[in-house]
Parts: sequence; C-alpha cells; structure tokens
Amino acid sequence: MPRYVIRKVRLAHCKKGPAVCEQCREMDVERICLLDICPPHVGEIQRRVIQIVVGGESVWREFDIVRAFENQEQARAYAVQHGLADVEF
Repeated sequence: MPRYVIRKVRLAHCKKGPAVCEQCREMDVERICLLDICPPHVGEIQRRVIQIVVGGESVWREFDIVRAFENQEQARAYAVQHGLADVEF
C-alpha cells in the first residue's frame, strides 16, 4: 500500500471543523495536499479520515497533511519527481 497520496482537502485546525472551531473557520480553504495515509500512532490520537482505493477495494484511512501545494502543476511535478501514482484533484 502506498504511504503518500495527493488529494484536494479542506484545511482544518482540528477534527471539530469550521462549524464549531474558530481557528478552523479561519483556515477553511480547499488546497491540494500531500497526505501521509500511514501516520504514526494510528488509532491513538484523533485525526480526520479519507476514503481511498487500495487493490480495488475502498478503505478509510487516517491521514496527516505533510505539505500543501500552491497549484496543480506544483503537485504534479512533485508526484513525478517522487514516483507517486495516486494523485486526484
């Protein structure tokens, strides 16, 4: 299973989201991000989850945002340079 994927996600400060958290409201923008879908201490701390397809099967994975990209070109260049195949905008 790949460790990193690139997806468009909403930035957030915490799991409560913009409806409850003021800091999340301030950060409430959608960005293209490099996600670590095999973060350390899975299940031990609260994280958001994302649905991905692994081996033809849809699974839910916790994730950490590793990096936010400025645009699609920057994200694609990073994916090519690092051999990432799982890229969705």
